[in-house]
Amino acid sequence: MKFKGFAVLSLVILGLLSLAYAYGPRFGGYLAQTNVQLTKISGTVSKIVNTPALTITVKTASGDKEVILGPAWLQIKELKVGSKIEIEGFESPVSKNFKAVKVVVDGKEVLNLSKSVSYGNPGFGSPRGRRGFKNYQNCPCLSLQTN
Repeated sequence: MKFKGFAVLSLVILGLLSLAYAYGPRFGGYLAQTNVQLTKISGTVSKIVNTPALTITVKTASGDKEVILGPAWLQIKELKVGSKIEIEGFESPVSKNFKAVKVVVDGKEVLNLSKSVSYGNPGFGSPRGRRGFKNYQNCPCLSLQTN
């Protein structure tokens, strides 16, 4: 009888800790208090790597800069080695990687994570609809300010 009560109590505690871990960052995680500023870089694409994230190396006047554009499944057909690129983004305070919020390749905007995106089924999950890339947890791009 003692063992059964201990097992049930352990499962309840484990379930509560799992929920706290899964939903914790949405309710004011560590990035919610971070002040992150957008910066702009421009140059020429010198390298494209697509694992585990779409990462490019941009040759700028001040040297090479590695930029994370998004997840590996993100496909930008206009992006090629030698393309002129302008990126607006931020340096992650945690990983120190430069992450893109807005990308313009050869004068054409190909990625803008700060725009709201609606997918036509606002009743699923939330009354305001889906917001595209803004649904990423801990994405500070919701409250960034441009220099």
